[in-house]
Amino acid sequence: MDQRRFGEQVPMAPSGGEEKEGEGDRSSIDIMDWMRDNESGRDQEVETAFGRRRVIYADYAASAKAIVPIEEYLLKEVHPLYGNTHSSVTVTAEQTTLFVHEAREEIRSLTGAGDGDAVIFVGTGSTAAIDLLVHLGAFGKEGVPPLVVVHSISEHHTNILPWRETAVECIAVDEDEEGRVDQRKLEETLVKVKEKYFGHTILGAFTGASNVTGILNDFAGINEILKRHDGLSVWDLAASSPYVSVNVNGVNPVDALFFSGHKWPGAVATPGVLVVKKSLIRADQPKKKGGGTVFYVDEKSTTYLRDAEYREEGGTGDAIGIIRLVLAVKLRRSIEDEKVMRREETIVSRFLNGFSSSPHLSLLGPPTREKRLATFAFLVKDNISGLFFHHNYISVLLNDLFGIQSRAGCVCAGPYAQHLLGIEGELSARFLSLLRENSSLDRLHLRRVGEYSQQEMLRPGFTRVSIPYFESDHKVDFILSAIRFVATHAADFLHHYQLNAESGEWHHEKTRVFHDRKWLGFVSFGEGGLKIDKKSTKKSDLPRDLLRRAEEEREKAREAMKERSTVPDGRVALSEEAKTLRWFVLPIEIWERETKKVEVEYPQCVIIPKKYEEKTRENEEEKKEKESPPLCPLNPTATEAVCPLMDILETEQQGMDGGEDTVGSKEEEEEGREDIREEETPMEDWNKRVIVERKEMTRAEEASLPWVIPPLDLYKQTTETIHSLGLIKNGDKVLVCLSGGKDSLSLLHILRFYQIRNRDRRGIQFELGAITVDPGSAAYNPRPLIEYCRSLNIDYFYEEQDIIGQARKLKNLRSICAFCSRMKRGRLAAAAVTHGWNVLAMGQHLDDLAESFFIAAFQNGNLSTMKAQYTTRDTSLRVIRPLVLVREKALREFAASSKLPVVAENCPACFNQATERHRIKQMLAHQELLFPDLFCSLRSALRPLLLVDSASTAEMRRKAIENIVKAKKKDE
Repeated sequence: MDQRRFGEQVPMAPSGGEEKEGEGDRSSIDIMDWMRDNESGRDQEVETAFGRRRVIYADYAASAKAIVPIEEYLLKEVHPLYGNTHSSVTVTAEQTTLFVHEAREEIRSLTGAGDGDAVIFVGTGSTAAIDLLVHLGAFGKEGVPPLVVVHSISEHHTNILPWRETAVECIAVDEDEEGRVDQRKLEETLVKVKEKYFGHTILGAFTGASNVTGILNDFAGINEILKRHDGLSVWDLAASSPYVSVNVNGVNPVDALFFSGHKWPGAVATPGVLVVKKSLIRADQPKKKGGGTVFYVDEKSTTYLRDAEYREEGGTGDAIGIIRLVLAVKLRRSIEDEKVMRREETIVSRFLNGFSSSPHLSLLGPPTREKRLATFAFLVKDNISGLFFHHNYISVLLNDLFGIQSRAGCVCAGPYAQHLLGIEGELSARFLSLLRENSSLDRLHLRRVGEYSQQEMLRPGFTRVSIPYFESDHKVDFILSAIRFVATHAADFLHHYQLNAESGEWHHEKTRVFHDRKWLGFVSFGEGGLKIDKKSTKKSDLPRDLLRRAEEEREKAREAMKERSTVPDGRVALSEEAKTLRWFVLPIEIWERETKKVEVEYPQCVIIPKKYEEKTRENEEEKKEKESPPLCPLNPTATEAVCPLMDILETEQQGMDGGEDTVGSKEEEEEGREDIREEETPMEDWNKRVIVERKEMTRAEEASLPWVIPPLDLYKQTTETIHSLGLIKNGDKVLVCLSGGKDSLSLLHILRFYQIRNRDRRGIQFELGAITVDPGSAAYNPRPLIEYCRSLNIDYFYEEQDIIGQARKLKNLRSICAFCSRMKRGRLAAAAVTHGWNVLAMGQHLDDLAESFFIAAFQNGNLSTMKAQYTTRDTSLRVIRPLVLVREKALREFAASSKLPVVAENCPACFNQATERHRIKQMLAHQELLFPDLFCSLRSALRPLLLVDSASTAEMRRKAIENIVKAKKKDE
């Protein structure tokens, strides 16, 4: 490729003669307008608790949005000639290779990299880039001088964690009064390090800008100090690179820098970039070995490429992502740095003025106005209690009322976040102790998705908004006014929101389920290609009306608060230690003081944000205040335009209508409901089935079948239930409801062993078969059960019904899981009767019964659980559950040790990710750690309920009470 690196012609910059005065400013403004108009998702609407809202994206510090023309260029010019870059013989391979080579040169130009620098595209952002840097430098390896790292207190986790694992010591340098690296303390630290660690390599790892405050560090000044003390300089430019350019080969050359592509406007889904001095590279083998990393391979030896740029980009690289990134870089470089910085500081000035005049807003970090990006982290304080409102609540309220997409948490800068929140060592340790997940929990069995405790809501954090330089003044004012409104009136809405203690998330009581979720499962391919099931939606409210609508919603919320008879008291769920660490106000406290007019006793807030004083010059301050347009009033009452807010996105709103919106429908009460209805099965699906018929065999032939003998304890528990409750009778034809899960497969083998033993001992004689309902989910394929049941030589019915397809057609369906369960029960019953079988055997176990009991009590107010057996209303069918006294753990161990062919079920069955059953399972697991005999007690307590043999809800409850009374008299 050396002969044709740029093809036949090298594109030249357009020649436009001398630039006229003011022409550059006009050009930059035009490009910013163009970026704003072409930002992807600008017209996207979402359903919230208060109606439809247009998305207002304010999280650019986390990830930027796509620019539509860039995506169109890729689709039209790049994709058609896309090929693998491991070759250059074909046109597609050569063109793609040339694109990537040109992209690398563009990054060289951006960063001032020369022949002595390697430019490497790598993985997923800065995290992958610094990981590669540690590998290339062989830091921490034998034969390499030990490493000491000096870094700022404001580093992202990316620029701390790898060094902690590699260096002898990591030393944090404090900030100055403006929130930048204190250069005097940096110099003092370097002097001490050189004295203490003679012969060690000193490396300075610094961020270009804090992703919490947006304050820029002095790139040149810090470099000069590091070089004066013979230190390596490594820069994390993830937060600053889209806004401020740097030169790695200036007066004091930079040893390495890295940044994340996805933070550049227009560069969604792009790799990270590492620029590193070649003299720093010690590794001679790639970090990831594979295709594209070698020079030559034979049967016995491997010779790797010597050029790190190619050796470390092995495999099939993300050529499209690289090209997208460089197009975004070219777009940004078309605007001068000075103009971008001027725009950022204008937005900063607007926000700082707005924040300083609100008594409820607490800005984290110094109120620095110069050399700062428009990133703002803040807390909202309840001045009466002295506590704060939870950061997740503030974020969801901005979303629900105004459609503003913010960020809540510690934004992966934990140490700096704690510094700003006033959380020191001992207090931090107390938080950690409370937040840790109990290590005794069986994560695999409980299917725990995240790592959390029941006190996760106590994790400290803040809300952050970050606004790009190309955003309009009107939109900036709107976001600021919305934040001020939420800060002022947060207490009025709190009683409408529910806190999930295990995730720290808050959701409006109307939107506990994500109704507006988009599903990959609703995409299908068939005749005509790709098809998408689209939902009809109402138009959103006009953004210019949102503050007025918010005020109306506030009045409704205040009235609703007065009418409430009670609010859940979250205080009782906290341990004594948790109570002392609670830093946020609860709905019960607002309700008590506003409605009951009682004096509420609040905990003392342990979070005390660090205070900074603003250093400004009076004349500059006056100038900035004059340049900043007035803020929107918090309580607009007139319908006409009362401030710039009312003109926001006027051109974007052409042709849109406002409108009221209705939200959701009540979820059906499924738990404890046993009624099976045959009419649930659509006629068009009725004949879709596969039938496997049992063949007559000799005893010797049957002995060779792959049946498994269950463990004695498991068998005894099951047969005890069968005998004591009379679940199976002479002449019964029993169909095991076989889903392919561990429980139903175990039940099939247990009942088969029970059948054989009864046959040999002339006990109860019954027929055994199995039945499966395939609901048509792409994530669940039980079809292998057909051949498995054929190998077992049993009667087997494989029933197919497009239940998932039916669910898609239903509006406001809260739970596919409940709908699917009901539909499958109907199909099972209808098929069993049709084929002449009179008993359905289901595999629910003691854990299932306990979970159902608590769900019925907590959610539906019912005293019920699954029944050990019952007869359908038409008396044509009995449903039995022989495993009701068996623990799930025993079934799991049996299935695993016997290597039963468990069918993976990854169906996204419920519209709410954390289902109620999952939450109850976690609760019982925690209780069992405290009380090991918990399920023995639950087994006794549930016995009167599982003995109920009626499918009728009313009769079921009556019989349950009778059984409880009988049990009590018996005990007496």
